[in-house]
Amino acid sequence: MNIKVTDIINKKTYDKVVELLVEYNLSKTQELKNEINKPIEIIARDNNGEIIGGLYGRSIWGTLEIKTFVIKPENRNNGIGRKLILEAEKEAKTRNCRYMSLDTFSFQAPEFYEKLGFIKIGTETDFPKGFEKYYYRKEIQKT
Repeated sequence: MNIKVTDIINKKTYDKVVELLVEYNLSKTQELKNEINKPIEIIARDNNGEIIGGLYGRSIWGTLEIKTFVIKPENRNNGIGRKLILEAEKEAKTRNCRYMSLDTFSFQAPEFYEKLGFIKIGTETDFPKGFEKYYYRKEIQKT
């Protein structure tokens, strides 16, 4: 066996590792094969077309997982973030998701997510050093 450690990601190697993980996951989740599993991108632009915020994630096995979410500092507290999260929730319903999930750091905006109905389900302390990482989940209400 040969093990190599590097800080440079080789796309071909990365894709092979992901392929191995997907194959394994599929072998364990056959009952979820009809769930909608695909990425999501929601972008907010100002009147000049400049990106002022965005959300990336994916729906997987009945949960819409938010992986990246940000609003430019000068555009915060104007309801833009709330609108993006609500759009994500609307899409989660379209994809028949039962939950939304995300993680955030204590220095980011955990209160923002709580105001939108997310419940803290876990805390990782001292990550990054001197802060905490929070894990949130929200149940999607069927309409």
